[in-house]
Amino acid sequence: MPHFFKKEQKLKIIPLGGIGTVTKNMYIYEYGADILIVDCGIGFPEEEQLGVDLVIPDISYLRDKLSRIRGIVITHGHDDHYGGLPYLIDDLGKPQIFATKLVSGFIQNKLTEVNKWKGQSLKIIEPEKDTLQLGSFFITPFRVNHSVPDACGLSIKTPIGQIIHAPDFKFDWTPVDGKAFEVGKLARLSQEGVLCLLSDSLGVTNRGYTASEKDIQATFDEQFAKAERRIFVTTISSNVSRMQQAINSSIKFGRRVVLAGRSIEQNVFTAKRLGYLHYPLETVVSLEESRKLQPFEVTYLISGCYGQENSALVRLARGERTNLEISEGDFVIFSADPIPGTERAVNRTIDQLIEKGARVIYSEIQGGLHVSGHGCRGDLAMMVGLTQPKYFVPIGGNIRHMHEYKRMVVEMGYDPQTVFEPKNGEWLEFGRDKAKIAGIMELNDVFVDGSLVGDVGPKVLEDRRVLSSEGIVVVILNKDKSGKIAASVGIVSRGFVYMADSTSLIRKAENLVRQEGAGRDIREWSKVKFRIEEKLGNFFYKETARKPLVLPVLVDSAA
Repeated sequence: MPHFFKKEQKLKIIPLGGIGTVTKNMYIYEYGADILIVDCGIGFPEEEQLGVDLVIPDISYLRDKLSRIRGIVITHGHDDHYGGLPYLIDDLGKPQIFATKLVSGFIQNKLTEVNKWKGQSLKIIEPEKDTLQLGSFFITPFRVNHSVPDACGLSIKTPIGQIIHAPDFKFDWTPVDGKAFEVGKLARLSQEGVLCLLSDSLGVTNRGYTASEKDIQATFDEQFAKAERRIFVTTISSNVSRMQQAINSSIKFGRRVVLAGRSIEQNVFTAKRLGYLHYPLETVVSLEESRKLQPFEVTYLISGCYGQENSALVRLARGERTNLEISEGDFVIFSADPIPGTERAVNRTIDQLIEKGARVIYSEIQGGLHVSGHGCRGDLAMMVGLTQPKYFVPIGGNIRHMHEYKRMVVEMGYDPQTVFEPKNGEWLEFGRDKAKIAGIMELNDVFVDGSLVGDVGPKVLEDRRVLSSEGIVVVILNKDKSGKIAASVGIVSRGFVYMADSTSLIRKAENLVRQEGAGRDIREWSKVKFRIEEKLGNFFYKETARKPLVLPVLVDSAA
């Protein structure tokens, strides 16, 4: 009689973001009928992605598996780890969210803003005592240090083995909030054996260990002592520890604090309410109240440290704020270093502020303004030593960071075959005896443009690029009473050539359009339109070495 053996289930780990990039972190853990999501973040658009506000993960893989999602666990309160929730939570079927106390406050704010908080289940987890069972996954959070308080890593125990998910961390022995990395807890968890470590890799090219967040306080005090006028401090809007230190210096030097920017204001009040920020209530004043104070009595905490379009600082630098402006001698302190992809925007903002007379203090000219929340090579090697995993996946860095992480692990004596460097969409498959990159799915960037989510694609972005660099030519044709395209042609140029100085060029273009369209049946409009776009595009390029966006329009003149 034949024997039938049940096929062993495999554990899948699928990165939808966060691999080969610093942002848009989102990971799927899949075992049998159960799916666990870790983080749901946003990314920032590239320079050429004109008009795009944010980039979010492509969740196409999950759309027919919503009933299998057991929950979403958020590791910490940075937008690149939880900022995608307002755009994706409904499409994910509104699964329960799990996060620490401060992060839960941030999430509630985000979902309330877009009217998606009602009916959403959100459970606060306490790393010191909580464990979770979500289907086949037994999750034990452990406290880590990062640039935002209440960050955690995850021990994820599965039937195949234990995974340590440690996205953004460092070992800070003197954290501002007084809550140290739970090293002992992680060591005890790791004694049970670690199948795979998913580890932050961003700081691997920096030797040694990352400095303590508390080191910033002395630099703030030094700069505040020099300032004779207003001080603007910009940092990540969720960096509560950094804002605490800016507030400490303000109090020390007799300054009141103004919260400039919606995200800063919202996060400060949330952190204060939940007990993560400490200051006398009279310290924070409104913008209107600050007008009664002398310039040396005011500090502004202002959003926009990455040069984000429409942030409070960027609008201030461009002179677009009607209620606040930069004056000669104001101090602007950048207490955050640009993340990859934001350097040009940050440099442009710094230049604009300097042109307006501000004294801008940033990392290239002043040390001690920023301490990374990501561990250096020593921190990352310590994590390896604590967990001693069988396999490794470097995450949260660019390709060069992932590759250098692999070199570090090999130098520590591990087999290079145990380090996987997948791309987003490539899934890892784990059995009891082996692991491999088992396949790849196609992922597309999903763009957020104002209230539009996913409606802006490559064609729209290409049109915007052409419009910004080449301009547009609108070709207006008429339909006559017989249903034919009339011989009259109108051409309007914007951003391409000045019409009054280009009459010969425009006349030739009108004749070319007549040749293609005049007398043709309107039922052939699609073909005519395509031919006009092609012919005029080539003609303009030949005449001007520029190729504007050509937009033919058919008007019913008989109506």
